[in-house]
Amino acid sequence: MTDTIISKGADTLITIHLRQGQLPWQVEKAISIAPEGEMRDMLLLSLLTNYAYVLPAMRMYHGFPHHVYGPELMTMVLAPAASGKGIMNYAKQLLQGIENEHGEFIFLPANTSSAALMSYLQMLKGRGIMMATEIDTLSKALGSSTGGFSDVLRCMFEHETISKLRKNKDELIEIPDPHFAVLLSGTYNQLKPLIRSRENGLMSRFACYVVKQTQDFDDRVWLDAEEATVPQEVALYEQLGRELSQRYAWMRKANHSCYFYLTDAQRKTITRMFRAMYETQRYAFGNEFDSILKRMPVIMKRIGMILTGLRLDTSKPLPERMVCSEDDFETMLLLGHKLLMHSAMMFQMLPENKDAAPGEIGHTLIQKQFFEMLPADFTKQDAVKQAEVLGISIKTMEKWIDKLMQSADIVRVTHGQYQKRNNKIA
Repeated sequence: MTDTIISKGADTLITIHLRQGQLPWQVEKAISIAPEGEMRDMLLLSLLTNYAYVLPAMRMYHGFPHHVYGPELMTMVLAPAASGKGIMNYAKQLLQGIENEHGEFIFLPANTSSAALMSYLQMLKGRGIMMATEIDTLSKALGSSTGGFSDVLRCMFEHETISKLRKNKDELIEIPDPHFAVLLSGTYNQLKPLIRSRENGLMSRFACYVVKQTQDFDDRVWLDAEEATVPQEVALYEQLGRELSQRYAWMRKANHSCYFYLTDAQRKTITRMFRAMYETQRYAFGNEFDSILKRMPVIMKRIGMILTGLRLDTSKPLPERMVCSEDDFETMLLLGHKLLMHSAMMFQMLPENKDAAPGEIGHTLIQKQFFEMLPADFTKQDAVKQAEVLGISIKTMEKWIDKLMQSADIVRVTHGQYQKRNNKIA
């Protein structure tokens, strides 16, 4: 496990590679319907987010002073149009059995007003899943209340009481100890209306995943109905859904919580990992990235808690504590590492240099790092290689090159050939 989010190549940046048998069998089977790569990653993160609902008795301590957290994740996937985000809907199918068998309303609609949102939260008694396959549906529905919605999401992450005063009825709505999972997906352009700047602390609460701009053509679109595997997939998810429904009923019957713990060795490993990351990424991204680094251990431990909860033996009474297995700890570290990479990519998409004077050309710390990594004389291919190391798209890299030429920090010698005028930039 590397100690920085800087990857040696685009492939290692993008995808999550897990050993066969590393995940609990339910998860292993569920992700098997998706091809390896980004589509499987999107499905995996969606599944983990929705699995939290099935584990209402799972808890963990984190931070100092200690705070009690449930397993609920907040996940956001950004991808171009027609890139396969629809695979995330399979995760919703897993919980249909619970809705049908237990008569529960689980999924919070995204196309609702801010006032209706609070009513739904109250009706669901603090538990449920907010799922929106298009972020802009949510942003448009909430309109000018996006800022208030941001506060609601922050409270959800920390399980803090959500309060809102209904002005027209002079009524205070309160949802104590909310345990909501959030699963959002959308395109790159849909991100900014929801999270308007890097200073917005909302982003640090999300497990972020960014799909690359270009996708290979998927020839499965030409399959005839009799060739497709949809019936098998539906049958598999119905089977998995029944198991989850039974697990949910078993856990609900327990009159106590099951607390998730790391071993001493695991705690030392994750502390060492984040101490190294903290120093490296502060240089690369500045203090605005601190909150993302500091909250990632909570997200990672929640992933570990979900995996552990799925391994519990439902033929026995619910234990009061469960220690993370080495397989699940390995998964935690890997996912945390990849999610930090993707958070860095998403971080770079958000507005920057808000305080710059009109006409002033400023450079972010990651842009400065990119510049310093370039040779004194370099080609476009040299710049592409350095962009891949930092997880930067070619399109973004080209914009940075143009910006560096505007600031006279580099000059074009000839087509595809450049020269640095300075060793450092302001």
